[in-house]
Amino acid sequence: MNETDRDTLRQLYKDLADHTAPECAGKNQGCRAPHACCSPEYCEMAQQIAQEVWNTDVSDQRTGHERLPFMGESGCVLEPHLRPLCSRHACCINGIGAKTRGKDAGLWTYKYYEILEKIEELEAQLL
Repeated sequence: MNETDRDTLRQLYKDLADHTAPECAGKNQGCRAPHACCSPEYCEMAQQIAQEVWNTDVSDQRTGHERLPFMGESGCVLEPHLRPLCSRHACCINGIGAKTRGKDAGLWTYKYYEILEKIEELEAQLL
């Protein structure tokens, strides 16, 4: 994958993380238990992905949080492409595959899958 494609993938993960972040924070009738899905093993997976896929050492970005090594005051401190599993997570998607609550739920779901499809197409080029 060339650098332009890598930059595009970084931006797409940022777009997806920006899209899912309000859901995870419980805004707009999102998750009923904000940030409840964050878990230490996902932080460790993110560190491994950062190193193996992006050749980036993130160990110096640990925040000292008692449970979540990369959790800062406003959420995860790692860039979205370094934590792809977290960036794409939304409880409504994991639960039934769509957002059903709140205004514009269908539009939100459509945009989610639109961004995800672009990510998956680009990542398939890595194989």
